Amino acid sequence: MVVLGGVLGEVLLWLFQNILPEIATAGLDYIDAFRKTIDPQVANVSVGVLNELLGTQYNIPDLPAGEDVDAHIARAGRIGRMFIDTITQEIAPGDNIEDIDGRTGAAQFAGMIINFGVATALLGLAGELSSAGLFKDFRLIGEQVSSGLGLSKQMRIAIKPLMKTLVATPFQWQLNREFHPQRFTPADVINPFAQTIMDHDLIVKDLELQGWSADRAEQLIKLHQKRLTVDEVELLRRWGFWTDEVAREYVKNLGWPEELVERLLAMPELKRMDARILRLLDALEENVVLGHMTVDEFVAFIKTLPITEDERAIIQATVTAKQRAPHKSLTLAEMQTAFEEGLINLDDLHALLEKRGYTGDEELILATLTLLKFARLEEAKKVAQFAYDKKVAAAKAKNLPVPPAPAILSA
Repeated sequence: MVVLGGVLGEVLLWLFQNILPEIATAGLDYIDAFRKTIDPQVANVSVGVLNELLGTQYNIPDLPAGEDVDAHIARAGRIGRMFIDTITQEIAPGDNIEDIDGRTGAAQFAGMIINFGVATALLGLAGELSSAGLFKDFRLIGEQVSSGLGLSKQMRIAIKPLMKTLVATPFQWQLNREFHPQRFTPADVINPFAQTIMDHDLIVKDLELQGWSADRAEQLIKLHQKRLTVDEVELLRRWGFWTDEVAREYVKNLGWPEELVERLLAMPELKRMDARILRLLDALEENVVLGHMTVDEFVAFIKTLPITEDERAIIQATVTAKQRAPHKSLTLAEMQTAFEEGLINLDDLHALLEKRGYTGDEELILATLTLLKFARLEEAKKVAQFAYDKKVAAAKAKNLPVPPAPAILSA
């Protein structure tokens, strides 16, 4: 038995190695040739199945003939277009998406799938009856076609854009127009910066649909309602529109601690007093600068004002600096006008220019221009000659070339 088993194993191994590959290759070649031969007929059967399942009247002779790969791909493409064109025409008869009835399209597509499944079952039953039970798997034709067209995962991916564009989107639009499911969000209706008052019951209703209870909706509305400022409350109290009790209660409801309410209501008055004090200090500083008040008088006066010692020291230092170095002086035009009218002479003009910060050549140039402006050529020449002599002396002292004389000296 052991020897017989070993011999039998060797024989089977030899058959697998030498005979089986040849038989398998021959069988596969035969199957491939058979597939190529019946490929056109398979396409014809596919068209017939589509006609039965979709209720169409496609003609079988319309399919390309031939057994090569190009003919096979062309037939597959024609059959696929038959299916796509059929469901497109049934779901969307027009080309304007806004005119498409999404509900009808969805119903037609659902009905087509139902009919497809029923027809597949009837196809299998008819095959078994017609063959007296010989072909029990005849229904697999319809099942395979159904799986390849719309029930398999790949087919769902392929027709997803079609269903979304022609069914889902129009159907959603239709439902929106019919039921209006969109509601205000809390950010829409509870906006502290909004200037429009919305209907109270509408706000509560929309918040309730989003899960807010009625009492919490009321609190949310109260939280974001418009409120008067402390300054406005104090203004109403000061002018007698509100009593002290009403004003204090309102400020307390704004969230301020009760012990701070009275101080807060006094803040607007303190702000107004501060503004008055600042304007008074500015006026007093101006009087000191103009000489209408001494610094000591100014300091004695500000000691009566409600300001701190540090602030008073800074104000005193500022006024003292302004009084010692007044910042105002005659403008250049005013100096020239005073010179023309004889109120000042040439020496006064030089002094005023130096006081404004003009020195050296700039001061001499401005003085010369002033003289030329009022047709005082001889005096202008004297000033220019004086300035030129200074430049020559400075050049000789440094062993530098003598600068050329200005044109005014030769005029």
